Amino acid sequence: MGTFDAESWWRPADLAALPAIGGGAGDPAVDAMDELLAGFCQTGDLLITRRPMNTAVREGLAAAFGTRFDHLALGDPGPGPIERHILADQHVMNDIRGATITPYAVLPDTWTLAEQQLPTPEVVAQVNSKSWSNELVRQLGLPGAGRLARSVDDLVDAVTATKFKALIKDPYGVSGRALLEVPSPGVLKAIERVLRRQVADGRRVELVVQEKFHKRHDISGHFDLDRDGSWEFLGIQQMTNRGFRHFGSSPACATLIDHGWYAETVAEVLPSLTAAGYWGPVGIDSMLLDDGTLIPILEINARQSLGLLAIHLDRRATQYGLTGHLWQLELNLAPGGTVDNVLDAFGNIRYDGSARPGVTVLNGSTLTAPGGRVHVAIFCAAGELHRWRQRLLTEVISAGLTPRGMTDAA
Repeated sequence: MGTFDAESWWRPADLAALPAIGGGAGDPAVDAMDELLAGFCQTGDLLITRRPMNTAVREGLAAAFGTRFDHLALGDPGPGPIERHILADQHVMNDIRGATITPYAVLPDTWTLAEQQLPTPEVVAQVNSKSWSNELVRQLGLPGAGRLARSVDDLVDAVTATKFKALIKDPYGVSGRALLEVPSPGVLKAIERVLRRQVADGRRVELVVQEKFHKRHDISGHFDLDRDGSWEFLGIQQMTNRGFRHFGSSPACATLIDHGWYAETVAEVLPSLTAAGYWGPVGIDSMLLDDGTLIPILEINARQSLGLLAIHLDRRATQYGLTGHLWQLELNLAPGGTVDNVLDAFGNIRYDGSARPGVTVLNGSTLTAPGGRVHVAIFCAAGELHRWRQRLLTEVISAGLTPRGMTDAA
């Protein structure tokens, strides 16, 4: 189970917000992403989702993964974290009482649901904040530290000092939300006006100003951190973004970065997470610059993540000599269209859980016209991802569906 907009629930209500903040709590598309947690399930697990899952999507997952997990849908219970609705449903509580809870992220309701057998929500909120990770980068002397602005004047000074090569980040922004590039005094002035109005209404400013780097690749490192501070390095994913938004993840090859060196570098933050009282999954976003410099910590995701899901997909694929990739499709649908049209489009390339390459639809049960996004897993031979992306698009277009936009490798 899980609430994919966890950052919105961790974000203090008294913080001033950047203009044009999008999505957030209650976004139906984000709410429906909890189906993706099926990618973590093993046979015998119970997946609880906010809304019903399409039967064909579930059957496709079972065929691809060779697992038969149980599923329970709450039936679109309304806004708020799914954990809150589970706590209020005695029938569901009777079904899961005593079970081990493996959430997407820890919110206050998650902590209650798990009978406090998880890090406290206050700690989890703290270590997921970009303010906290930025201060940690400074303390460790790692490259890439930004400047924390706690007033509008501080913000103006910090952006101006970068000569307008700055990004402003909300401490709880995610996947490009609440992140603004400031390329000119005019843009800064517009942001300043919005923030000053909110300050006048009693809100406080807490924003991270960071230099915009000359990026070659976005990567993420993933760890499993135990309560005693020991950890396991799970792997590196290379991310493909459109703008500042995540679009896909694939295994990072050894020619891109030395995995052992990267793990040791990034793992410097783990003792601080333990000292703060956190344990569990950790994803750390990093960046390789054009000159080869590694910015090891852009932000810390102390929760599960799409990068971690991609690692699980790759592990499933490896046993058959394939590589696993997570990819996102945005599609326009004709009136009456549903995710069944997407599944039909992939009829000839559907992955069957063998050594034969193919594609599996991971979510999208609520997809309807005029369209939206679905996530897919691509299982293919090493070096064949580009060809399979093209084939996937060809199948979609041949079926009468219209992809929205294209992606840039990043």
